[in-house]
Amino acid sequence: MKKIFSIIAIGIAIGVFLSTVIEANEIRINKKHQMGTVINLAGKQRMLTQKMSKEALLIAKNINTEKNKKSLKETIALFDKTLIGLRDGDQSLNLPKTEEKEIIRQIDKVSKLWRSFKSHIEKIAMGQIEKATLEAIDKENLPLLKNMNIVVGMYEESAGAEIDPQMAQTINLAGRQRMLTQKMTKELLLIANSLKSSANEESLKSTGELFKDTLTDLMTNNKEAMQDPNISKRLVTVQNLWTEYQNVIANTDLSEAGQKASKVKQDIISQKMTEELLQIANLVDTKTYTKNLQKTGNLFEETLKALIEGDADLGLLGTKDKNILDQLTEVQNLWSEYRQIIANADVSESGLKKAIEINMPLLHSMNKVVKMYEESLR
Repeated sequence: MKKIFSIIAIGIAIGVFLSTVIEANEIRINKKHQMGTVINLAGKQRMLTQKMSKEALLIAKNINTEKNKKSLKETIALFDKTLIGLRDGDQSLNLPKTEEKEIIRQIDKVSKLWRSFKSHIEKIAMGQIEKATLEAIDKENLPLLKNMNIVVGMYEESAGAEIDPQMAQTINLAGRQRMLTQKMTKELLLIANSLKSSANEESLKSTGELFKDTLTDLMTNNKEAMQDPNISKRLVTVQNLWTEYQNVIANTDLSEAGQKASKVKQDIISQKMTEELLQIANLVDTKTYTKNLQKTGNLFEETLKALIEGDADLGLLGTKDKNILDQLTEVQNLWSEYRQIIANADVSESGLKKAIEINMPLLHSMNKVVKMYEESLR
């Protein structure tokens, strides 16, 4: 009888032990998947910074205005909800509360940048389209993106205890591809909107000395663009006008009539210089935006290839899962249509139309890839 009780007791003990092991394993798997979700959604925030900027520029360009206003409001709300969820937790998003103080500090930094950016982006969503607002969006979207990217990197690093580091890196970089789809279209639209071409118009008109400052700034900070023959030719014209402007001032007759005549000449030369400098600024900005656009396109292509084939420099082993490979092939097919628009910075009506048609399917296809990597952690 005692032997029977002993066997029963041993059986119960083994059952409890196995139950505990299974439960512990389930907790570990849930934590693993939850960490994958955190990296995925933090990475998605990067994409949303560029999607909002893109939607604002589409509205400014009067392309599908009402549809893009609605989409922009939804994007704002999603960024807001996810940012709060990353810090404080959100059950509906499967986000745990962040406990690491360094990550919390970085999220708070993003929140501060977001408050400023949100104030501008909401104006566009409400139909208040002003050049100054668009310029603020152009100026602030990249700091917001870069600081959000730091958050993703910190989550990736902290995931080491739960997820294989290479899988964490894969989810991160696959997620970054989503952001690049939006960043490319945003950069196309920055070219199409000629956004900065009149940024200094008022200040250029105020004093002759500011012409000198603007000219010096253009020549010092945009040396590569200055090699363009068209820009160089315009610069010579501005320099000649600047010399003429100085001579008028130096030779002004101090009588009332002389000063009036001098003022008329100064205004004529000033207007000509303003027009030339704004043309130069527009050309320089277009070159800068084009260079950024092509750099973004190259990064997308390089990472897409690395996700498929592997790349030691990016810390990617390549993908063996057939279903994920099939989905990556779908992304490749869409990218092959989009690539030429990016490479040529095609902002013609047909180029923009095609870019807008492909942009969201490319994003959705890339998002499926990220989700598949995330689901593979289960």
